Amino acid sequence: MRLLLGIALCVTFQLVFNASAISAEFEVVKIGAIFFHNEIDLIEAFETAIEDINQLELNVRLQPIKHYLSADDSIVLQKLTCHLIESNVAAIFGPSSKASSDIVEVLCNITGIPHLQYDWHIQETGLYYRNHQMTVNVAPSEFGLSTAYWDILRSNRDKWKSFTIVYESSSNLARMQELFSWKQLHKTGIKVHKFKRGDDYRILWKVISNSRERFVVLDCPSDIVYEVVNASIYFNMTGSFNHLFLTNLDTHLGDLGRFYAKEFTVAAMAVRLRPYIPPPVHEETDIFEPETTDKIVHIHAQLIYDAVVLYFHALTNVINALKYYEPNLHCGQGFWKPGPLIIREMKNLTPKNVTPHYKTQKLLINSYGRRDDFNLEIYNPVIEQITHVWNKQHHLVSFDEVSTNSKNEAKKRKFNDKEDFSQKKPTYTVATRVGEPYFMWKPEREGEHFEGNERFRGYVVDLLYKLADECKFEFVLEPVSDNNYGSPDPETNEWNGIIKQIIDNKAQIGVCDLTITQARRSVVDFTNPFMQLGVSILYYKDEPPAANLFGFLKPFALEVWAYLLMALIITALVMIIQARISQLDWEKQVQTDPNIIVLENKWHLINNLWLVIGSIMTAGCDILPRGGATRLLTAFWWIFALLLSQTYIAKLASFITSSKMEGSIRDLHDLVGQNKIQFGTIKGGSTSMFFSESNESDYRVAWNKMIAMKPDAFTSSNKEGVDRVRRSRGRYAFLMETTNLQYYVQRNCDLQQIGEPFGVKHYGLAVPLNAPFRSNLSVGILKLSEKGVLYNLKKTWLNDNKTMCKQHTGSSSNQETQYTMESLGGLFIVLAGGILIGIVLGIGEFLWYIESIAAKENISPMVALKSEFKFFLRFWIRYKPIKIYLANRSSTSTGYSSFKATSTSTFKKKKKSKKKIVLNSD
Repeated sequence: MRLLLGIALCVTFQLVFNASAISAEFEVVKIGAIFFHNEIDLIEAFETAIEDINQLELNVRLQPIKHYLSADDSIVLQKLTCHLIESNVAAIFGPSSKASSDIVEVLCNITGIPHLQYDWHIQETGLYYRNHQMTVNVAPSEFGLSTAYWDILRSNRDKWKSFTIVYESSSNLARMQELFSWKQLHKTGIKVHKFKRGDDYRILWKVISNSRERFVVLDCPSDIVYEVVNASIYFNMTGSFNHLFLTNLDTHLGDLGRFYAKEFTVAAMAVRLRPYIPPPVHEETDIFEPETTDKIVHIHAQLIYDAVVLYFHALTNVINALKYYEPNLHCGQGFWKPGPLIIREMKNLTPKNVTPHYKTQKLLINSYGRRDDFNLEIYNPVIEQITHVWNKQHHLVSFDEVSTNSKNEAKKRKFNDKEDFSQKKPTYTVATRVGEPYFMWKPEREGEHFEGNERFRGYVVDLLYKLADECKFEFVLEPVSDNNYGSPDPETNEWNGIIKQIIDNKAQIGVCDLTITQARRSVVDFTNPFMQLGVSILYYKDEPPAANLFGFLKPFALEVWAYLLMALIITALVMIIQARISQLDWEKQVQTDPNIIVLENKWHLINNLWLVIGSIMTAGCDILPRGGATRLLTAFWWIFALLLSQTYIAKLASFITSSKMEGSIRDLHDLVGQNKIQFGTIKGGSTSMFFSESNESDYRVAWNKMIAMKPDAFTSSNKEGVDRVRRSRGRYAFLMETTNLQYYVQRNCDLQQIGEPFGVKHYGLAVPLNAPFRSNLSVGILKLSEKGVLYNLKKTWLNDNKTMCKQHTGSSSNQETQYTMESLGGLFIVLAGGILIGIVLGIGEFLWYIESIAAKENISPMVALKSEFKFFLRFWIRYKPIKIYLANRSSTSTGYSSFKATSTSTFKKKKKSKKKIVLNSD
């Protein structure tokens, strides 16, 4: 026991001796600090700063006196401050901003004890500075940070047109004052959301996602920043079209490098104070990374370290210039005169030749005791790559530019080898729907299997490949599950189809035969159109009837023609009977001998048939009946013939225009004005929206009829509508875009387009509202149009037709109103038959005449045939004698010698002499 007591006395003696020796060689200055119990890193940084200072071979040493708070209590804080003042401290550090009271600043201002802060506080006013002249804050001013944030976002003003500010502590909003003045607080400017530590952060991101926001300013402590950002993955907020700006200066401690993956492509940027570079790279203007790792990395720990160093150098300068004496004050009584001198020295101190060096660059204190100049670096927190540097003088400067200006190549920053996925070609998720010929599944033959985009083919697939090459992006095709274009529910106002995918941030591009409408443009944006079109009517086309040579007989049925023939014969027979009864129809026969009187009835069967047939043909007859009964009968026959012929002509005309009469629908007006043919369009498509929102009378009537039709007139796709038109065979018409209509008409011979297109529309690519890549896509579409790519795509997918349909020459109107030779050829055959029969009868009559002449003149039939044939060939002889064969045949054997010798003039002379004899006899 005595031994232990002796050792203790020796140790005590040694400590007292050392203390007296130190006090003899060094000036010991007491400094006080107030911490909360959980601020371990601040305490360590404070002790490290004092240890680094005391290791210097200078005539001043710092002796710390630390007090601790368990809670924010102004009364306790006042007692601790008073205890430090009464302990003769020459400066008080802290407390941090967790303490809401400024009692420390007030007491220090009264007693002249320098007070140093290292954390942000409420923005001060002029009155505050007058009442707190003994306070110096080494933390960057909130106004300076606000200006830096504004410069950062303003450099990307094309992207950051609107954004959402997410924060945990309301006190940090003072750093956003420039942002609030830049944008307005509304749905198209700035939106603000607050969250609490420990909440379900997915709710926060769900709200942001539902607001369709892709630009987020996040002010979040580093210890929970990973959890907060990780919750955004559930709502697809970490894609290449999302932007995240992290404003907390300790974000680099949040270990966001764990997000490094190809799927995490959000354009993230964060800020932090630029650290000081130790020797041999020690110039304050250097902007490169230190090669050694500093243990003090927390911003508040760095700032309290800098505050101790700043105070030490100012204190040293004052001690070297004046005689130092220790404060001996009571709380609220007395004033330490060296205090203001130390404060003034801190304001005049420059960072050059400061040892130990500051942890942050460009520590300068203004006349108000605040730090308004600092170097801020902007970096990607996922890959720890610096992109820009900001300060008060030069504002935002590209890091690459500063690196290029460096003369010392050894100072150039060694970048991390990690690849920045956010800077790669953006990958767009493309929402589309299955619909021929724009987007279709590619058939797989045996042994084939396709993956990814290779599974699809169609117009928009080729368009996207061309556009991706032009605009430098990649894409993933995703057909929507409901296969809808996109239309709002009238009750919930929720969209479906492609538009919903874009609104929900599940796709960045929507493309198919998607029409640009005003309703859709209210929730998404569209690029320049890649196709112009209209709306027209798809209708069934009957197969053309087979050619009928005797089509002219169709107006009357077979029994009508049979009864007509019977009527002709009966009427002719009745006329014969009536004429033989009627005495007026008996006429004198012309005789050469006037003494012989013979009556003749001309109404035999041949003449009667000629009369009735000529009446039907409206040709008339040279002889007409004279009796009353026969004339009455003839008049009734004429009435019958007139009505019959006109009925035939009218019926023939109706048959000629039968196709036109059956297909009486010429345009939408005709379609709306009838009730036999149903018509409809795609449900929820742009065409249905066109009719439902139009104020034009025909369109409104068409819409009202469509929604009232039973069964339902709407279809779920163009393919279904086309199939319905084909099945209905003329009982259903489908209203659709002209491009799709022409595609199906060219490939289906039983379909046709009716009427001219109406309601001009355009197809375009849908993108999210304010999407920064929309202009790039629009420029790409214009370039493809100028190069003829769009024309070739349309020709390939819409106009090329390998289906061989029978084409009809002439216009469609002529085909509907005129018979062709195939239909009227029978008339020409009948005429040719009549000519042949006439020729045969004529030949038979001629031979019969030869036979009768041969018998009458007692000559050979061959001689008579030869004589008649020779006369037939002499076509220039105009008159034929009554009797061409002479009784005296001695002079010739042909009977034509006397006629041959007699000239025309001789014949005329004989005729004149004969007339003279008659006159003389008279």
